[in-house]
Amino acid sequence: MDFDLFLLICNYIGTISFAVSGTIKGFKKRLDIFGITLLATITAIGGGIIRDTMINRLPTALVEPSSIYLSIIVSMMMYLFVIMKKNESPRDKSMYLFLSKTNLVFDAIGLVIFALLGASSGVELGLNFMTTGILAALTGVGGGIVRDLLVNETPIVLKEDVYAVLALFTGISYHILVLDWKWARIPAFISLFFLFLLIRLLVIKYRINLPNMEKTNKKR
Repeated sequence: MDFDLFLLICNYIGTISFAVSGTIKGFKKRLDIFGITLLATITAIGGGIIRDTMINRLPTALVEPSSIYLSIIVSMMMYLFVIMKKNESPRDKSMYLFLSKTNLVFDAIGLVIFALLGASSGVELGLNFMTTGILAALTGVGGGIVRDLLVNETPIVLKEDVYAVLALFTGISYHILVLDWKWARIPAFISLFFLFLLIRLLVIKYRINLPNMEKTNKKR
């Protein structure tokens, strides 16, 4: 498979995953359809826009807005689904519990895919491993940071979650495999996707977090 086509498919998968995450955040904040759609879209394309701006490139999502359209479609489909289910059983909270758990999985998929997409940009430009890792982290967490700021929340990556650190090491690992160890790009991408997705899911399951000031103060 052509690598550009492979990246395009991965981008669509990541877009769907992050659009779902942003939509569910909108549900939790009880936003209207515009707010929900905005959160879905900004979560899906925000990181890529930040990455492209950093490397002095016109954001891909603005040149080819298919990711924007896909985000809008995903959010509207989920909105209609939730509205229909709510009308059927207004007191049933199981659906929202299911969506919350699903959100964690989709968020993890989106994180790893977009981190690898950001890393591929760094590798294409021949940047050093740390810069590639930074691009990966910005692509993976940038949209989520903007989303949280829009709903007046402190981004979780700044409080305790290993989200950004995981994205950083995903990018560094991709750089090392492709440029230093001379792996083919698609096998390296797929291998790291499953490895870091597994790590992310284990972090979620066992609630592994970075130490923060709140925990430090409690210990005192």
